[in-house]
Amino acid sequence: MSQSATNLAALLPGVGKTLVLEERAIPSPGPDEILIRNRAIALNPIDWKRQAFGIAVPSDRAIILGSDVAGEVVSVGSNIPSSLFTPGDRVLGSADGMMSGNPDHAAFQRYTIVSATSASKLPDTLSFPEAATLPTAFGTAVIALFHDLGLPLPTGPSTSKQNEKKGILVWGGATAVGSAAIQLARLAGLTVYATASPTHHARVRALGAAEAVDYRSAGPTSAADEILAAAGKTGVEIGYVLVAAGDKEVFAAVKQVLESSPRAGDGGKIKKVASLLPWPEEEVAKPEGAEVSWVRGMEMWRGRRDLSAWLNHQNLKGWLEKGEVEPHKVRVVQGGIGGLQAALDELKKGVSGEKLVVEP
Repeated sequence: MSQSATNLAALLPGVGKTLVLEERAIPSPGPDEILIRNRAIALNPIDWKRQAFGIAVPSDRAIILGSDVAGEVVSVGSNIPSSLFTPGDRVLGSADGMMSGNPDHAAFQRYTIVSATSASKLPDTLSFPEAATLPTAFGTAVIALFHDLGLPLPTGPSTSKQNEKKGILVWGGATAVGSAAIQLARLAGLTVYATASPTHHARVRALGAAEAVDYRSAGPTSAADEILAAAGKTGVEIGYVLVAAGDKEVFAAVKQVLESSPRAGDGGKIKKVASLLPWPEEEVAKPEGAEVSWVRGMEMWRGRRDLSAWLNHQNLKGWLEKGEVEPHKVRVVQGGIGGLQAALDELKKGVSGEKLVVEP
């Protein structure tokens, strides 16, 4: 396998600053880590927000942004068995640089170190740009569904039978996390309802949503009415909600859905909301009798490495091979590492239903 002699990186010199290209040493993985030669790097909304607003950006040094990569394993740590990863393996990975502060564990460069639990082998048929769309989206969706909402892990027909009359609303079904959540909830046997703009309705239905509702045409309240009517026709109880995108009006609609679904949640006893955004309590009261969680995807790197390993080592590659899940739509931005700033600028303007990716 060819290996570039240099590790070109895009550094953020400070809040609001433009990325600067710089060569860095190629790092070595720790005992439980792997080093990846990145062939594709995907951007997430948090990347431009960190640049613009200084989220987890120290004032005393330049940093490297990004978390989602796909490429080839260059070297593995001493604790990694060959049955798990070996040099040359095609993999995707989720790097924890934002949490750890370690620049070697960030994506915007040619070589990135990731924890072995945060990496998955790839089917031969999956391209690197497609693979790079998956790590944060599926990792966050796993935490939201199986940690915050407490849904049972999909283990086959028994799980589906257990959940056949349970419904989940995914608000923002065309987002990367929303699309991943639709697919995972379907695998767990739930009936999935999703909101998305009409442009994306066909896709979210193809991913597994029983109903796709336009949240823009008549507003969130009307969307809530449509969702409740669709669930009512089949006797499905909507007791779970994932808010993948939205504003205060969305939270009011979520409150309406949960309070109007008569026997929601676990046997009608509990209703649960997992949100990528904090609930705006000063403006919208939480649904009566509901548990509300603020999803923290970083738990995949921290307290729930078991879920990370479950996803990456036991399931993701097989699901992809069988076509049970699929990656997000990809748009490649030209320029490699040097194209990352243009990609951040484009992402900041607003991107819908696709992931921006560069090929370093």
